[in-house]
Amino acid sequence: MDKKLLRDERVEKAKKILCQMFKVNVFNLENNISRKRNIIDARRFFIYYLRNEIIMPYDRIKEYIKGLHHATAIYQCKKFRDLLQYEKPLRNKYHKFIVMANDFDVLTTLLSIKRTQAKYINRELRELNNLFKQKRCEEDVKIIKNQYKL
Repeated sequence: MDKKLLRDERVEKAKKILCQMFKVNVFNLENNISRKRNIIDARRFFIYYLRNEIIMPYDRIKEYIKGLHHATAIYQCKKFRDLLQYEKPLRNKYHKFIVMANDFDVLTTLLSIKRTQAKYINRELRELNNLFKQKRCEEDVKIIKNQYKL
């Protein structure tokens, strides 16, 4: 599976989870225009997730959040890291989010592996089927030749 496609799927899954957890819409999460507490928290979770779980450089995070400067992303990550150390409810909420977001990764990876295995098995079956048909044709030709020799 293409790494970019997998990364984009992980990001979309994270957005959906954060929108549900913080009761915000995707527009507010993706646009750096609102200063409401729940939107700021959701965006901070998202920035920290992109940086630490997806391992995305600060300057690329702005591709997912419009109007965000890389310096703001650096500040948000540091702030969130500090908050995680001292606020247990926030830490628990973030761990719950990570479990929900990574659940998708395990299933997607397993599904990708199984699809690849199935593709190779199907290819082997087609090759075996073709060999079987060739052998059968060769045997039929031998039988027909033997019948005409008599």
